Amino acid sequence: MVHKISIDGDALVVEFLGWEKIAALKMKELRFSLQNVVSITTESRKWLEGIRYGGTGVPGIIKEGRYLLRGKKAFFAMRDINKCLTIEFKNEPYTYLIVEVEDKEGSAKEINKKIDALKRRMANKG
Repeated sequence: MVHKISIDGDALVVEFLGWEKIAALKMKELRFSLQNVVSITTESRKWLEGIRYGGTGVPGIIKEGRYLLRGKKAFFAMRDINKCLTIEFKNEPYTYLIVEVEDKEGSAKEINKKIDALKRRMANKG
């Protein structure tokens, strides 16, 4: 299922809809500071399975929830890896967010545009 990703002020918000709330540990949304985004990629990646420590996982069908990958925390919200954004963070509960979206290229451009605007705003304050 595609997830809703949006910008709310200086926060990146991932919303879980319907059954996905249950699969993603009964969460309605995840919020991250745009300041803490390190990188965004739209390239499909083969993620190692890692260790799931909360959520739902059926190989090749669904991956929703928290995983430990090479000692780093990741949150997966996906069914189709080819429709996913991979967002890397610093100073957040998760180092990686892998989320399925409707338009990964458009979503990445929109998020990067908001990050650039935030950086300009912060530079002007300084």
